Parts: sequence; C-alpha cells; structure tokens
Amino acid sequence: MPSFRILIIESDQQESAELQQLIQQWEYKSTSERVSPTSTLCVPNTEAALKSFEQLPPNLIIFGPVAARETPSESVRQLRQSMGVEPVPILAVQEVQENPAEPLYLADCDDILTKPYSRSLVELKLVAIRRFGEFSRSLMAQRDRLRRHHADFLQEQASAREIFGNLGNESCLDDTPAIRYHLSPRAVLNGDLLAATYAPDGKLVLMLGDFAGHGLAAAVGAVPLTSIFYSMIPRGFSFGRVAREINRKLHDILPRQMFCCLAIMEFDPRRQHLRMLNAGMPSPCLKRADGSLLMIESRHLPLGVLASDQVDSAIANVRVSPGDRLFLWSDGIHEARNRQGEHFGEARLLSLLQSEQSEAEQVFEQILLAVNAHAAEQHDDLSLVELDLTDPGLRRGGSLPQEVAGDRKGTPIGDWSIRFRLSHMELRQADPLPQLLSVVVQMPGAARFQEDLAITLGELFRNALEHGVLKLDSSIKGADDGFVRYYDLMEERRSHLDSGWVSISLSCLEGEAGGSLTLVVEDSGKGFSEVRDPGSIYSGRGLELLRTVCSELHYSAGTSRVEAIMRWQAEPDTNPGDATQAQHNAIQNPSVPV
Repeated sequence: MPSFRILIIESDQQESAELQQLIQQWEYKSTSERVSPTSTLCVPNTEAALKSFEQLPPNLIIFGPVAARETPSESVRQLRQSMGVEPVPILAVQEVQENPAEPLYLADCDDILTKPYSRSLVELKLVAIRRFGEFSRSLMAQRDRLRRHHADFLQEQASAREIFGNLGNESCLDDTPAIRYHLSPRAVLNGDLLAATYAPDGKLVLMLGDFAGHGLAAAVGAVPLTSIFYSMIPRGFSFGRVAREINRKLHDILPRQMFCCLAIMEFDPRRQHLRMLNAGMPSPCLKRADGSLLMIESRHLPLGVLASDQVDSAIANVRVSPGDRLFLWSDGIHEARNRQGEHFGEARLLSLLQSEQSEAEQVFEQILLAVNAHAAEQHDDLSLVELDLTDPGLRRGGSLPQEVAGDRKGTPIGDWSIRFRLSHMELRQADPLPQLLSVVVQMPGAARFQEDLAITLGELFRNALEHGVLKLDSSIKGADDGFVRYYDLMEERRSHLDSGWVSISLSCLEGEAGGSLTLVVEDSGKGFSEVRDPGSIYSGRGLELLRTVCSELHYSAGTSRVEAIMRWQAEPDTNPGDATQAQHNAIQNPSVPV
C-alpha cells in the first residue's frame, strides 16, 4: 500500500482531474532521502468518501472548489468522526475571488488551497502536512508502547505486592487487639514495613522500618529483612543477634545511597520488661498510665550504613507498668504538610498523646484523624503502631517453625535422654541457644513443650553462662547505665574466655499415669552463695518465672547444679476428634501470675 494516501472529494470531474494531476506531479522525499509514492482517489461526495474508508483509509482529505461550497458542516463533522483516533488533515480549495469567511473553511477545515493553483505553494503545504502526519503516527506509536509498558509495569507491581504481602504471612499482628497498626503507602509499594512474631519463650518481637526512597527499590530491601526476622526470631536467636544480622545483610546488598531506619522492640509479657533498639527512627513513645511520656531516642545509625555496629550498647531497657501503651511511627507522620507547607511535627503529635480529654483507646484514631486533616496530600508513607503492653492478649506463646517442630504434637513422648557439654570455645559464640533448641525439639514429643522448654532452658543457660562462667554480678544493672555496662562487660569477657564449661542434660520418662521431663544445667562456676542477692536472677522475677513453667525447681548453695522438672498426668479418654487437643492440654501447667 502507498505510504501516503490522498482522498479528493469533488463532484466536478474537470476540477478533480486538475487537482489529481497537480498532486501526482509532486514527489516527496523523506528524511532518509527516499522517494515516497503518493496515491489519490477521487469521489463525488462525502457519502462515497465514507464507503471508501475501508478500502483506502486516507492520510489527507481535499475538498475541491465545488464540494467545498456545497458540503454542509454536519457532513464534514461526520466524516471527521469516522476517521478514528489518528488525525487526518482536511483541506478545502478556495477560489481567490470567493469570500474567505464561509463556515466550511473556518469551522471544519484545517487549511485551504487557493485557486488558481501555485505548484510551489501546493507542494509546500503537502510536504508540511505529510511531515505532520509522520510525526503524529510516531507519537501514536510511542503512546501505544507507553501503554504496553504501563500495563506490564502494573502487572509487575501487582506480582511484587503479592510477594511482599506473602512475606508477612507469619506475622502475629492480627492475632490480638492489643496491637493496632496503620500503614498507608505513598506509592503502590510501601517503603515502610511492619513485622511481628513471637520467640519460642513467648517474647513478642516487633519491628517498624522505613527504607530510604519509595516504590520497588525501597520495597526490595524488605525481602532480606523480613526473611531474617521471621527465620531467626522463632528459632530463639537473641534480639541483638538478629539486629546485627539485619545490619550486616543490608550493608552487603543495598546500594550505598540506601539504608533502613529501624525500631525493634522485644517485650517479655511475663516479666513486663521492654527492650528497644532505635536505629534512626522517630523516637517511640511509652505513654504511662499516669499520662507521662517516655521518649526512646535513637542511639544507633540506620541499619545498612556501616558494616560494624554497636547494637548491644544501643539497646534501651524499660520496666513496664500496668496501663502503659507504646506508640511507634514513621517520619511520614511528622512530615505531613498542609497547603502552606507546614509540617504536622512532633509537637502536635505529643500534644495528642498528652491530652487528658481523650480515652486511652481513642488516642490512636485521634492521631490518624489529625494527620489526615492536616495533610493537603500524602508526601510519604504513613505508619502508626500502638501496643497495649499490659493487655493479656500479648501473653501468648510463640511456635517453632513447622519444618523444625514437625507434626509431633500428637505423638507419644516416650523415654529418652540427651546431654550437651559446651566448652569455652562454644561459649564464645554469639548465641548457642537456637542450635540447642533445634536439636532438643527433634526428640519425640519435645515440640509439645516448646514454650516452657525454651523459657526454662534460656533462663538456666543464661544464668550458668553469665553468673557462673563469666562471674557477672546482676547488681551492675541497678545503675542508670547498668544494662549497657553489663552487656559490654559480658561481651568483653566472652571474647577472652579461655576456660569454663556448661553442661545441659534432659531426660524424659513416661508411664501410664503421666510423665516428667527433667532439665539439669550445671556450669564450671563456684556455685550459688548462701545468701541470695536480691538483684540476682534467682532472687526475684527470674525465680517466679521458672516456677510458672516448672513443676519443681531444685538448687542448693555451694553448687552450680540446677534441676527443673516438668510433670504431666495421663490424658483422660476423649473422642477421636478431640484427642490431639486433649493431649496438648494435658501437659500444660496452669498459668501463675508473676
């Protein structure tokens, strides 16, 4: 098909022949110097022109002098509507002596050709129109390519969103009304992330992060971060170890201009103790029951900035009281701007938290309403989290991953024993407890004790390591900077450890009437003193905590041996459908408040 098609509408055959001959003498050269042919078709009126569109869609329409005078405006508009989305110029031939103010020329045509014809002027107009047509077709092609790219981009974002959504399937955020959260992304993908899960010993670990930037680039960083979080926390890795691993991974994979501001909290609902690492996030706020506010400021650079870190020294330790609530938010709250460019700011936020007119349960909604009322438009991701730290809903146990625990909750416990002995070389490691737990829960039926066993083993192992082998004194924690000094001293002594050991043994016996699981931990230290220090692990909440999960607890002065026993009775006869649940309930000890 010729590259340029001209449709001539003229009822006078002599006029149409003259115009057709003039056009056929014209030769058009493209920008590549190639001669491009032209094809013409003559029809007497607009009705015939409409029928010819299917056979020869035109690139240019020319009304001859007679047709220009006789064709009504409605017919020209119908003709233009039938030509589709691609623009097709319309020219009209005008006799020089004619009135140039005729409606067809002014309202419905794009340009005119004057008669008598000037070959050079006609060719100039045809060249200009043809170049305009080529440019329009090029724009249309680019538009179609952009549409295809945009559709592909939306599909990719939808897939990425589904992937990132699946990363949070292990989250416990929606398991209890004690945790309330709001995430509002600026883009399709969120630069903020929120994750929460339980450790094997029942501690709640929650993190709120804010990656530099928005969209896919920022959201990609959530993949390794959430992967580390949901794989290490349920296996019992320490709070500091997980933070160090996140920092190392982000430093290795992120571009240098990207980093992640992150706030990680570990809450022990049994001890009512809160640990918080703030690495570049706005200061989380602990709202006390008496209305006072405790701001937990950032003590660490955003994660991923430096390869090395000082996580343990940057962790804040807070004692929680009844009625306390913790609020965390991203900088999108502070930076919400109104039409005058004024930020919402921390002052407005704190005034809402301190307001005495609001019920405690209404503060969360009031903050969101105030931010949305202030912001003219959303410039950044908005994230807000509230935790009622003394709500009983937070006091629930975690579970080991399915691939570790398996399907053993309905299996017999049986008779078995296992023993570990960790020398000073193993004790230098950052955190041997996850490896110990992963081995122990492989024993028949041991996965059914996962929370109680994790609490007991963790308490006894840390006591043996810190107070027995490393000879640390808990009274150090009593000072204002006691926790920082305590953990710094622990890391220093562990790194230089050249002797010492910790022995751990477990034995299980099961009979018709029930059974018992005995855990014995012993270390190379000098043993317990005759007079217990009130600040030691076995003189306060630590002892009470162990008694909530153990049937018996035995230790004596002058030795480092501690024996913890968990007992259970044989389950009563149940219906087959309730067997698994009854067996699980039979080995649980009643909850004793700490």
